[in-house]
Amino acid sequence: MTKEEKPAPLTKLPDLCVRCATCMAACPVSRVTPRFPGPKQAGPGAQRFRSAAEASVDDWIELCTGCRLCDTVCPAGVPISELNLMAKGKYLDERGRTFRDWLLVRSDLFGEMAARYSKIVNPLMKKKAVRWLLDALLRIDRRRALPAYEYPTFRQWFRTRQAPESGGPEVAYFYGCFTNTNETDVGKAAVGILEAHGLTVVVPPQRCCGIPRLGVGDLHGAKEMGQRNVESLLRTVRGLDIIFSSTSCGLMLRHEYGPLLHLPGAEELSRRLFDICEYLLRLHQDGKPAVTFQPIPMKAAYFAPCHLRSLDIGLPALELLRLVPGLDVSVIEAECCGLGGLYGFKKEKFAIAEEIGKDLAEAVARMKPDIILTDCEGCRMQIRHLTGLKVLHPVQLLRDALERRGNSIAKGIVNCSKTLILPRHPEQYLLKVEVS
Repeated sequence: MTKEEKPAPLTKLPDLCVRCATCMAACPVSRVTPRFPGPKQAGPGAQRFRSAAEASVDDWIELCTGCRLCDTVCPAGVPISELNLMAKGKYLDERGRTFRDWLLVRSDLFGEMAARYSKIVNPLMKKKAVRWLLDALLRIDRRRALPAYEYPTFRQWFRTRQAPESGGPEVAYFYGCFTNTNETDVGKAAVGILEAHGLTVVVPPQRCCGIPRLGVGDLHGAKEMGQRNVESLLRTVRGLDIIFSSTSCGLMLRHEYGPLLHLPGAEELSRRLFDICEYLLRLHQDGKPAVTFQPIPMKAAYFAPCHLRSLDIGLPALELLRLVPGLDVSVIEAECCGLGGLYGFKKEKFAIAEEIGKDLAEAVARMKPDIILTDCEGCRMQIRHLTGLKVLHPVQLLRDALERRGNSIAKGIVNCSKTLILPRHPEQYLLKVEVS
């Protein structure tokens, strides 16, 4: 990182806070529980008094979900979420890491192993006795459905598939851990729609982006993972545009590697990174692709994830979806799904995650869509959990609406979705919880 690229020290930024409390009003955690004093107090307020030599972080800092909505509303431009993450890091340094967090953040390692033995792991994780054991030993709430693993992984599929010989410009794809082991079709859809636009997709060597570690305050671990990615990507992609389909991975690579973790080369990397819908929309606006979409007569609801809003790129997926004939797509008016990555799986935070997501579930119940679309894997899990509806990444629907794939796939989606409409009494999907 050059001197020009080096960001201003975060420790100097709390003084920019004007104490307007706008972030407090936007914080989904503050809204549902008094145990969390809010982002202003946790971030810039407390940062002024933190000392490296003294314990100065309260345990309520762990109640922050990392949604970053506070950043999007701050009129002074204070990076509140990053100050909160620094506080989480200090809390971890002072109190030490739990075995649960050590285990859960290793999605790259344990995910690969679980995927390989998915025929055993998936049924095992549904057994009541196993869920009670996980609840008792690791405090993973037994009411939370665990994501299923898929084999072969996306990475294996990509290596062994027969790629078309398009001869078009190359783009690199950063798929992320969850796509690799749990939602391989998202990766396949991303590759398929990029190739349909005449591009040649390459998948460079990559590691976990590090956001699970960041979420639990392990800044050192996140920095280590990030440095490996920066070095690997800059070395292997050779100036190519890098496309990501996970908004959380994208936020980590595009924003956190630089200002928060101060990784050499992070700024250069960020200039090459693009959300997949952002990239596709740009192609359409430039008139480059020769693709059209088949009609899909369906009612869809689109939810903009918190991390997408933090990327500050608008709602490119929504604009693309509105290009599909017959697709009636509306925006879900809700702020946050509440899952927060690992946050909503933890027993002590499950009720908070449920309560945050209740507004979203109620909005979906009023809309009665056939299908829900959102860019974030965490949001997809939470919305399925709260509503019982089919939830996809926008690129999955866009892939299936491509004219070159014919009508059969589009019809398959429509027919499939008809069995997934909310029931007459959708309140049954809303879990009633009390947050103390």
